[in-house]
Amino acid sequence: MRSRRRKLADAGKDCARWIVRRRAELVDDEAVRSEADEIGERAARIYSEPKHRGIVCLDDVDLRPVGAPRDVSVVIPTWNGRGLLERFLPSVVSAARVYRDSTGAAIELIVVDDGSRDDSAGWLNDRVRESDVPIRVVRHEQNLGFGAACNRGVAAARSPLVLLLNNDVALDVDSIGRLAARFVTAAAATPLFAVHCHVLDFETNAEAGAGQAGAFSRGFIRVHERFTAGGDVTATFPSMFASGGSSMVDRERFLELGGFDPLFAPFYFEDVELSYRAWKRGLTVAYAPDAMARHRFSSTIGARPRSEIRRISQRNRLFLNWIHIHDPSWALQHLVWVSLLFLTTPLTLRLDFPRAVIAALRRLPDVLQRRRKERMLARRTDREVMEIFAR
Repeated sequence: MRSRRRKLADAGKDCARWIVRRRAELVDDEAVRSEADEIGERAARIYSEPKHRGIVCLDDVDLRPVGAPRDVSVVIPTWNGRGLLERFLPSVVSAARVYRDSTGAAIELIVVDDGSRDDSAGWLNDRVRESDVPIRVVRHEQNLGFGAACNRGVAAARSPLVLLLNNDVALDVDSIGRLAARFVTAAAATPLFAVHCHVLDFETNAEAGAGQAGAFSRGFIRVHERFTAGGDVTATFPSMFASGGSSMVDRERFLELGGFDPLFAPFYFEDVELSYRAWKRGLTVAYAPDAMARHRFSSTIGARPRSEIRRISQRNRLFLNWIHIHDPSWALQHLVWVSLLFLTTPLTLRLDFPRAVIAALRRLPDVLQRRRKERMLARRTDREVMEIFAR
């Protein structure tokens, strides 16, 4: 077993270095090559850690391109985020440039200014004029929330693939290519809706996002059990949801699904709900362990009180379950657990959950309308979705 793990770890190192070196060789830019070397070494260290062993094995990998590279639009919603854009957008432009120059595919950046009141607009206009990678700015006159901004950006996109990024996410140089490759190689039998990155914390470099397993437990759909994948680096590893801040989606399927539901505005669980919707409608959501992104967490929500953030999160979690739990036994369990939590959490002076229930009940007619629609369009049952992650 130890020799097998050593073989996988060594293969992971070699693969990480090979990926970025190969891309860098195709770009006549010394700065990009230097960045690629650094990224390769960092990825090699990550893949060598015990919790990552088994992600990559070159014995099982065919890294030859399959099919023509596909055009990509990168959509970045922002609200009063000039400082974040100034810090993080350059890495996205660099990754876009590498993808364009190494594949010949077209790429564009779309920044959705969601009603900013800082000087984001002026700063972005300067970048539009200076950048050799096309940048377009779509502006909302008022703040409509993360989901609405993403929906507007996807609608405006000109490419079949759309990479959704938070404005506080930095991309490694090869990430766009590694995500796009999944859509080129995906089998027809597993229609791919979305692929998400492997995410590191920007400040600490600690692992912050990997594959997500799903389960139904204690009356709720559970989606945050993290796993690291083993086997073929180019395989499609199923993941319960693709984060809206570091994922690539098939634009046509995104629009067919209806995009992020405005019911979940202003934030939280809209990406989980959209991914679960995709799973139940017969599509696939995947995790790409070799597509690296670094996220500065909790810098995009703003200065809202923590109690309000918790209430919104709990409310939207209820929306997810009320819309999508169609199994009668699971629905009954959910009702029992919600009732129990509603009655007992105030005893610990935690009022977030009861307030969330009340807020959710105010939108019950909208929830029931969505529930009827999803029951009619579902191709998989709840148990069939969860069985995918029980294997």
